[in-house]
Amino acid sequence: MSRWRTRDDAALSGADCLLRAFDDEVRRFNGAGHLAQLVLRLGPGFDLDAFRTLIDALARVTPILRAPIRRRFGIGAPVYRLSRAARVPTPRITVQDAPPSTAARDWGDLGLPLRFGELLNTRFAIEHGELLRFDVVRYRGEGQGADLAMTWAHMLFDGAGSESFVRRIDECFRGSRAVADMLERDVPDPTRFDGTFAEQARQARVWQERMAAFETAPPRSFGGPRRHLPQALAYEVVTLSRGETAVIERRAASLAGPLTPVPFYLAATVRAHDAVFASRGERPPHYLVPVPVNLRPKGGDGAVFRTNISLLWFHIAREQVGDLPGLVAEILRQRRANIRDGFIQGALASMDLVRAAPTRMLSALARRHLGGELASFFFAFTNEFLPGMETFFGAGIVNGFHVPAVMPSPGSSVIMSIREGRLNVAFIYQRGVISDDERDTLRVRLLDDLLGEAHGVQQTGSSS
Repeated sequence: MSRWRTRDDAALSGADCLLRAFDDEVRRFNGAGHLAQLVLRLGPGFDLDAFRTLIDALARVTPILRAPIRRRFGIGAPVYRLSRAARVPTPRITVQDAPPSTAARDWGDLGLPLRFGELLNTRFAIEHGELLRFDVVRYRGEGQGADLAMTWAHMLFDGAGSESFVRRIDECFRGSRAVADMLERDVPDPTRFDGTFAEQARQARVWQERMAAFETAPPRSFGGPRRHLPQALAYEVVTLSRGETAVIERRAASLAGPLTPVPFYLAATVRAHDAVFASRGERPPHYLVPVPVNLRPKGGDGAVFRTNISLLWFHIAREQVGDLPGLVAEILRQRRANIRDGFIQGALASMDLVRAAPTRMLSALARRHLGGELASFFFAFTNEFLPGMETFFGAGIVNGFHVPAVMPSPGSSVIMSIREGRLNVAFIYQRGVISDDERDTLRVRLLDDLLGEAHGVQQTGSSS
């Protein structure tokens, strides 16, 4: 039986507690919440009635989907209060019918409903079990499809978990998985530090000392230090062709190696941000970027819920940015050193150790060495998006991508994934911290580096 179908409380992971602290920070400073979104662009045939019925049935046997997140008696580490989930409504599903879409919906965000972007500027009452919602836009007319946004409180799933969730509810629809057996069984919990308390404290101290060392060379971001202003996120998504994506993958393999493409994509993203700062006449001396590391064991039926990641931090001096191959080599060097020195486990140990800390303390700890900043920007390359999955509730998947929110500080994020041989690049940004011309600079410089040639990319529609 799934461990999420018991009446026990379910602990948040260390990374979840950090995300909860950021959710609290965004509420207090920016009037929103820290959310994430997965978008599916679907062809005709989406079975909305079956979808509604299944989500309702699933929520009734899987309480974590609507369990309030609170501390027991107001103290200790926060938990999912599974025994109280039955008092909370099942996840909300909204449906809007729209005129026929003439947009080429397989390309990025063309014709994407503006409502999807606006959702990232709302907040969920996580303390009352509001954790997940679905929004569907159906396009009228023969041969028309639908767009679906799954939006959630960021600690409920990470990117890989959200894809596993989508895949498994479709398996329930197709009859290859029972709703009562829909989620994870007793898989190992990768989010807890595996060792003695003394070993955990030692690794956490080493990791925290390394983070403190960044104080001598703090990062710069578009958003600047944390401040009070309304959150106003928007995003745009560029989809590359299969031919362009094949070129990019060959360049990634050539410069970073066939097994480690992330340093190539990260290097191009650093250079794109640097180009925007240069256009302003600014020269930040260093860039600091956290990159998520999936803790799930490869080849296994891994965890669906919670944030099952650690972090690797990359600290890059500006003089290393000018040469793309040299920058990729430097990121590879830092990656090897970080892994060798145990910083994946160190970050995990540190986050796990402070799970019971007050949320405001966690937020302050994350920023205290960096002059109020958190990072230069957020970045992730999640590789294949729903690999091998061709349909969702009877409709073909035309395209799909992740859009996690970015806080007003740092104010920008680039998230990449590949769907059926085409690279999707999501640019997420806080309005007001980067102009339209600067977004063009960011986009064109990034794609130039990815493709290895001058490549003007036409402006797509966006959620703004």
